[in-house]
Amino acid sequence: MSPYISPLFGLAMGSSVLLISSSTHWVFVWLGLELGTLAFIPMLAWWHSSLEVEATVKYFIIQAMAAAVFFFGGLVMTSTEYISGLSQFVGNFGEVLIMFSIIMKLGLVPFHYWVVDVVQGLNYLPGMVLLTWQKVPGLMVLVQLVSMQNGLILLIFGALSAFWGGLGGLGQTQMRKLLAFSSIAHLGWLVSGCVVGTMLGSMYFILYVVLSIPVFVFLYILNNTHLNQVRASLVSNPVAAMVVGVGFLSLAGLPPFMGFFGKWLVLTWLLNNFLVGGAVALVVGALVSLFYYLRVSYMCMVILGPQQIMVSLSWRKGFMGSLLGGLVVLNLLGLLLVGGISSLSK
Repeated sequence: MSPYISPLFGLAMGSSVLLISSSTHWVFVWLGLELGTLAFIPMLAWWHSSLEVEATVKYFIIQAMAAAVFFFGGLVMTSTEYISGLSQFVGNFGEVLIMFSIIMKLGLVPFHYWVVDVVQGLNYLPGMVLLTWQKVPGLMVLVQLVSMQNGLILLIFGALSAFWGGLGGLGQTQMRKLLAFSSIAHLGWLVSGCVVGTMLGSMYFILYVVLSIPVFVFLYILNNTHLNQVRASLVSNPVAAMVVGVGFLSLAGLPPFMGFFGKWLVLTWLLNNFLVGGAVALVVGALVSLFYYLRVSYMCMVILGPQQIMVSLSWRKGFMGSLLGGLVVLNLLGLLLVGGISSLSK
């Protein structure tokens, strides 16, 4: 694909978010979702490899199925305007169909398997966009559908996603699959936060994006797809390996890193709203996923390669050393950042 046309696709993806945020009818919301999907599909197969083409086809099929369910749910909701006596039941059923279509688009449990297969076949950069920016349109629609009944369903799916995202990554050694299961687990926390409050969900999403982008970028620089390759990269690029290790510790939610305070806010707000069951389920899922986060961080920051002792430590000096120190300080200042945002949002 020509690099000159990629800004056009990026502009279309941004326009889809604006269209959804300004829409007052489900038809225009549906158009915004499909505009963002169709603009993103050419970027998935940028390098034209067979794995990328396969992942692109899988992504297109899932998104097309979700779009069909969304359109059918919208038609069901529209029919309530002309059928008397069925508006309450049929209208709620239409909302549930639309909500399930968005859950399918986002990759919440039990519609999560496509996320792992698609991310495994992609390069790190389009995978990063898929797990960050492409969630924005669906989350915007999901926030508008939150009600007492729908909120309970979303809390259940969020707890299942947090647990299954941790359980699915236990036996994985492929970095892209680990990042996919990590995204599923964090999506459970994110959806639970959106149910409690839109501001809380927005804060958690921003924190997740800030923490995950450096991990994706440095894994792209290392060009590693396996845990053993990450360990071997300690010799050639120790700065990138250290950044990946710190990033996984923060994504795990360990204090005092920034990821801990995002989860702490979600748990605090859930307990304040007497949603103890959802908070317990999220904590259990976080403890399960902690295993593979610590596994990657241990390989990156503790285990040394055989020839590591003979490597010069000049990488600690200069710009790259300052960059590493800045990322560590940014994670350690999470308490001040999140605490300040939390106090302003009350």
